[in-house]
Amino acid sequence: MALFLIDSLMSASILCFYSGYFLRKKSLKWHRISNLSGVFFNLTAAVYLLSMKYLFGGLEEHSVFSAAPQYIIHIHRFWAAVALVMMLVMAYSGIKRKRKLHVKLHFVFLPLYTLVYASGLFLFQSYPVR
Repeated sequence: MALFLIDSLMSASILCFYSGYFLRKKSLKWHRISNLSGVFFNLTAAVYLLSMKYLFGGLEEHSVFSAAPQYIIHIHRFWAAVALVMMLVMAYSGIKRKRKLHVKLHFVFLPLYTLVYASGLFLFQSYPVR
């Protein structure tokens, strides 16, 4: 159930980010709403995931297991952290209307976030602990 919630929140965030990207020329209002919703979903998933890992006994206690060697998981977490920082900088630059920085970042952020999202779907599994 925990992995389903994480995957659902991350899926909602990626849908919001791509919707926001495609709405950028049509409606700035909906671009902002969509992207800020994506940030909200992503941060909610990140806080939930990190609290499970560090506050509530670890991921295995919640039936979330890695399906890859540990060094692959560390690489995934590194790039997820980079994408998180980029997401926050993009949100800040969008809110403060620093367009040049915002536009430059989206060329890197969207592909990176997509790769992190897709790899997370494959790197983690959930099955009941008996």
